[in-house]
Amino acid sequence: MLGVLEAVVVRVSHYLMSSFRAGTGASIVAKKEDDVTREVDLVAEEMAYHMLRESFREGGVLYGEEKGVYRWGDERYIFVLDPLDGSLNYAAGIPIFSISLAAGRYKEGSISDLEYAAVAVPPTGDIYIASPELGARKNGKPVERSLKSNIVFVAVSNSFPEKTCEVIRRLGLRGRSLGTSALELIFTAEGAARGFVDLRGKLRVLDVAGALTFGKYVPGFKYLIQGDLVPHGRISIIAGDEEFINAATAL
Repeated sequence: MLGVLEAVVVRVSHYLMSSFRAGTGASIVAKKEDDVTREVDLVAEEMAYHMLRESFREGGVLYGEEKGVYRWGDERYIFVLDPLDGSLNYAAGIPIFSISLAAGRYKEGSISDLEYAAVAVPPTGDIYIASPELGARKNGKPVERSLKSNIVFVAVSNSFPEKTCEVIRRLGLRGRSLGTSALELIFTAEGAARGFVDLRGKLRVLDVAGALTFGKYVPGFKYLIQGDLVPHGRISIIAGDEEFINAATAL
């Protein structure tokens, strides 16, 4: 399972970087609620879908960001994919974006089914993978959370909640936003950031499923979620070490 997931995100990563360098794929082909679908999003999602269907012919359900749900065979596996997290960065020529993919045996159709993860960062070439057997690894090496920062990643939009600012101020931290929630959570799991806060209730599970599944296997990393835990569900989340989560929720 994990080897296939890694191969998928690597292949998609190569495609994204090739298109990014060529300055293609940023045109908007559809609009939905507060988000848009770009040409590169669709191509990357279809690429991942065909690779997964070919590798798991017995059956699966793929929850994708762009075209919804893909079903085949006996639907024994669940896959949750964000083919390009940070598409606005991509379109603006900012090299900060990622691909997030998580999987497991289909049981409830929620985040609790996910046991395997692969997250790729095309601009840096970094690959994060995780499984019950291997734990969490970055570029093949085990990941242990090493806290060395007073940065907290925060989700910023037109609906940026004032209570998020209060968490930053009261805890004496520095807020930052990279424009890709999956990568921000990965960095938080590693310890490059103290925490991650998104209290808007707009973040989708599929945006961060790969990062959260990865984080399950990093000692010391925890998260608290409120909302609908199905792949297309909307959530609010606080993540980091237990002390940070307790302090943030107390505020």
